Amino acid sequence: MLKTISPLISPDLLKVLAEMGHGDEIIFSDAHFPAH
Repeated sequence: MLKTISPLISPDLLKVLAEMGHGDEIIFSDAHFPAH
């Protein structure tokens, strides 16, 4: 069990975060984030 990880973070997101390499970036945004 991951005691310090929020239960709001899905297992899929944890997998993606674990697979990220050096220099990879992730953006947490809402619908108003500019995509261009």
